[in-house]
Amino acid sequence: MPSIKDVAKLAGVSIATVSRVINNSGKVSPEKRSRVIEAIEKLNYQPNLLARGLRQQKTRLVGCLVPDVENLVFARLAKYLEEFLSARGYSVILCNTNNDKNKERNYLSVLVQRKVDGIIFSRVSDESILFMSSYFRQVPYVVLDRTLEIEFAPTVKLDNFLGGFLAARHLVELGHRCLACVTGPLKIRLCRERLEGFREGLKVAGIDLRNEYIVESDFKINGGKEAALRMLATGNLPTAVFAHNDMMAFGVMQAFRSEGLDIPRDISVVGFDNIPLCEVVSPSLTTVAQPFEEMARLGVELLDSLIRGEKVTQKVMVVKPYLVIRSSTAPPRVA
Repeated sequence: MPSIKDVAKLAGVSIATVSRVINNSGKVSPEKRSRVIEAIEKLNYQPNLLARGLRQQKTRLVGCLVPDVENLVFARLAKYLEEFLSARGYSVILCNTNNDKNKERNYLSVLVQRKVDGIIFSRVSDESILFMSSYFRQVPYVVLDRTLEIEFAPTVKLDNFLGGFLAARHLVELGHRCLACVTGPLKIRLCRERLEGFREGLKVAGIDLRNEYIVESDFKINGGKEAALRMLATGNLPTAVFAHNDMMAFGVMQAFRSEGLDIPRDISVVGFDNIPLCEVVSPSLTTVAQPFEEMARLGVELLDSLIRGEKVTQKVMVVKPYLVIRSSTAPPRVA
């Protein structure tokens, strides 16, 4: 079985250079790095990761906790997190907490027992007990996406208030005056922020968001359908609806269409997230876009710095959303 010495000899470099390439640490010229990688591939060299981890007291493992892997938002975040962590030499343990705070706690215990180098997570809700856990005094971590009202932890989050404001401003500029909002679970801070941003966007235009036009739901397609059916049952429909994620927006559109309403001529719909399905549904969905790739990149960079023990001056990073206008919104029909 080839050794690191064999790789160094074939590549014509020192053992230290081979080690820096394998560990993705230190400076190595592109030309030397290429020779080392070529030698590793030619010799089919397999580093002893366990032994190296014991020597360095590092496992090169990172735990990623997400609330719902079936939710396309977290599926995309997980995809980008894996890509950026892999590029830095980490392997990923993905944990789906299924919106269960007890499962979340159990996974955290398992990750610490596995001696992961770091944890990056999006908590279940404000009720999550993770932030009180002593485990976080043992392992570097970063909070992604779902934050608390006062978050002292290393964090990468979206400006959700701005996202709600952008949705309101777009619909107001189209001429809508009677609007509704389908929220996610309001025990999650970002849902309250999106609602308040939407409310403020309407307030600036002199429009009040009436309580009967605020329907709390669950981020799922069926939840969006049920919210729309509740609006239909009142017999007093708004001219536009803002849903707190794209999946609920799809459900809203399905329910309205099933009742013979045309989107957007009869009612406009705006979503939130900009998942790929927004472009293929009919009509294509106007939505507030989250820059998932940027959020994942910043989260991984921050976590990697903490794992390396580097001094981090900016521990809270806020990413801006932006509006993507498609076919699901239009001026209200003139009576």
